[in-house]
Amino acid sequence: MRNTNTNTHANTLRPADGADYRYTRLIGTGGIGSGMLFQLTDEHTLGRNESRLGVLTDSRDYCKLHIICHYPAVLLGRGGFAVYPIGKVGKDAEGFALLAQLEDTGMSIAHVEIAEAVRTLFSVCFQYPDLSGGNLTTANSASGLVAALDIERALQELPPGAGELVLAAPEVPIEARIALLAEGRARGSFTVASVLAAEAETFGRLGGYRLTDLLAVNREEARRIAGLDEACADGGVIAERCYNALKAEQPEIRLIMTDGADGCYSYEAGRCIHTPSLRVEAVSTAGAGDALLGGVISGLCCGLPFMKEQSLGPGAVFGETPLSSAVELGVLLAALSVTSPHSIHPDADARLLGSFANENGLALNDAFRSMLQIKEESEDGV
Repeated sequence: MRNTNTNTHANTLRPADGADYRYTRLIGTGGIGSGMLFQLTDEHTLGRNESRLGVLTDSRDYCKLHIICHYPAVLLGRGGFAVYPIGKVGKDAEGFALLAQLEDTGMSIAHVEIAEAVRTLFSVCFQYPDLSGGNLTTANSASGLVAALDIERALQELPPGAGELVLAAPEVPIEARIALLAEGRARGSFTVASVLAAEAETFGRLGGYRLTDLLAVNREEARRIAGLDEACADGGVIAERCYNALKAEQPEIRLIMTDGADGCYSYEAGRCIHTPSLRVEAVSTAGAGDALLGGVISGLCCGLPFMKEQSLGPGAVFGETPLSSAVELGVLLAALSVTSPHSIHPDADARLLGSFANENGLALNDAFRSMLQIKEESEDGV
């Protein structure tokens, strides 16, 4: 599946080298669902037996597979990139609405089944005033019925092809995700995964890390993988210990660890780079980590290197040196995502990303500018 389109659509990312996408297809499994967001008025952490008032917002919340896949679908889809989610929704209004939304962004819904007896995955997100927070997600939803057999059937209808990524995201059973990663490895696909803190040990025991080329986690998930207790608060130490634990199982693994407002740490071939976050006025941080991963996937597809060649050093500011890597595209997209009240930014596309970069005075290297279709002198100001 080679893309022969030079991709001049203004709302789509162009391959960084002006030729073809490095990857032209994404096959993923994970949670497909919706949710609601409560904003808590007090900073103190919820207690075990506590009742708490919160403001029910109008924010639209979505689950992991949908969020991650949305961004490559809208950023690359018109240029010859295909997205195939594998999952299940309930036979309810939420399920049918989500299927319509997936289709509207250009994703195939051929491998998203409608389950008769259970409801669509649903999540309740809560946020503290500082925009940190967590989720409660249904364990008895349609997504919980996704099995290894569903993965096998879907992949039989999607023969192997050059330039393929597979994505194993949480909120479906680990066995199904392992099956996708294993088949992806056998097909020669680039394998991407994320895990929840509570399942980090099980995922490793079942061989998930050995099958993963790129793992994306937050600091709590990284802490669990590294076997560290909560006394360790240094993000750099957590990321390093996590990477060392993973490298012992998969020497070529790449790691991204998000660290909230402090940006993210990325590892490749023993090198670490800390990428600061872009300081913007955040409306909601829900979905930011998933947006970052969606941006990294998009950057890799466009041919950007995973990480910068050189570390920025202590006290660096995002965008002071020219953006050049897939991780930086992910950080840029995550920054844009938090300016929306919804866990998927409804208007994100290449044109908006380019405008957002310009408005924030970010330096971009030539490949990055070409990818965003930014010209030195643009008539429309982008």
